Amino acid sequence: MDLFTSLGPAIAAHHDRHRNDLPERFVYGPDAADALARALSEWVLGRRAVVIADTRTWQAAGEAARDALSRAGWSCEPWILPDRPGGKSPVCDDATHAVMSEGVPIADAYVAVGSGVVNDSTKWLAAERGAPYAVLATAASMNGYASANVAPAIRGVKSLAHGRAPRVVAALPSVIEAAPFRLTAAGLGDVIAKPISTADWIVNHRVFSEPFSAEIASIIDSLEPAYLDRPEALAAREPGAIRALFDALVRSGCAMTLHGSSLPASGGEHLVSHTLDMLADLDGVEHDLHGRQVGVATILAAALYEKLVAMERPVFEPRVAPFDPALWGSIADAVAAEHAKKRANVETACSWLNAPGNWESLVAQLRPWLRPARAIRDCLARSGAACRIEDLGCSRERFLLAVRHCGAIRGRFTSIDLAWCAGLLPGSADSIAHELLD
Repeated sequence: MDLFTSLGPAIAAHHDRHRNDLPERFVYGPDAADALARALSEWVLGRRAVVIADTRTWQAAGEAARDALSRAGWSCEPWILPDRPGGKSPVCDDATHAVMSEGVPIADAYVAVGSGVVNDSTKWLAAERGAPYAVLATAASMNGYASANVAPAIRGVKSLAHGRAPRVVAALPSVIEAAPFRLTAAGLGDVIAKPISTADWIVNHRVFSEPFSAEIASIIDSLEPAYLDRPEALAAREPGAIRALFDALVRSGCAMTLHGSSLPASGGEHLVSHTLDMLADLDGVEHDLHGRQVGVATILAAALYEKLVAMERPVFEPRVAPFDPALWGSIADAVAAEHAKKRANVETACSWLNAPGNWESLVAQLRPWLRPARAIRDCLARSGAACRIEDLGCSRERFLLAVRHCGAIRGRFTSIDLAWCAGLLPGSADSIAHELLD
């Protein structure tokens, strides 16, 4: 499938200049591995490939990728991402990147077999080496497959690095449908954040003149009923619902690539998840899957937006999420740099928001894109996804700590910062958690 064309005439009419930024092909079917290999053979002159996986994703689809490449005439070498000490799954960070840069052989193309960590790690390495890469997905678990962005931890801080989207996104239905349900549920949590990320995008458009595209913001609208209107179908592993979710995740990645940033798919709810990750890493404990954390944080962010749009002529004051060096320990300097950017953005935002008429016109633009927090919670609950704090395996106190401090980790202005400026945070976090997340 020509991925760009499949996004519809509105995207073709307004964003044709970015056609070549997207994956050139998207294949979902039993012949996906062979189609991936054939497509790479069309576009790449050399025939040396490295297949990158971790121990789990190699078992799921590594041999299928290797065998398909071999049938297409490729010299194929597997490279397994090492687990962390104690058998913990690998992560995408600067330490992993350094290991890969030294250990992964030079090749004409790289093939990621996996989902978030494997895909992002391979994308980062391929971009650095100026080589094409493709991905054989193993789960409908996250929206980064078709994205040009990489979301690594750098010096302990969740960051954004730029790469290139894969040439091919391919998936075997049998593998995607058989993936552990926690991964599929994480994918729902990631993609259900769209109303909040779109609202945050609109705020950045109005306040900071960030370009906004209604066509890109609507890119998954036609797919949503297949998994949002009857979320039980995901828990039942119905192929149609899982396929729709996977398609939506791929398109969500396309939205980020077309826009050139993560704004179409990542807002304040993602910062809560990133902060939970960072705090867990600092403490040397495990955290839940990114998408599961995002789903729970989306409920909270949606509730904050409900309170915000109900406010009549609020006075916005330049309140900023606190920066506590003791909390951040060894990464305090890196967080401080982002916090300084945030302070400047908050000043600018409050000046704009307090100008006559601006808040009212912003609310009118936001309303059509928002979803009720209870509807989001209900969808996650009915699908079997995480919808309560306790589902994430962290304490209520730790989750609320992440909510209070997540605004410090990145300079971008989000729903979290809007709530601080309106005086809703930190106080409303506890009441929202009691009403919706306990």
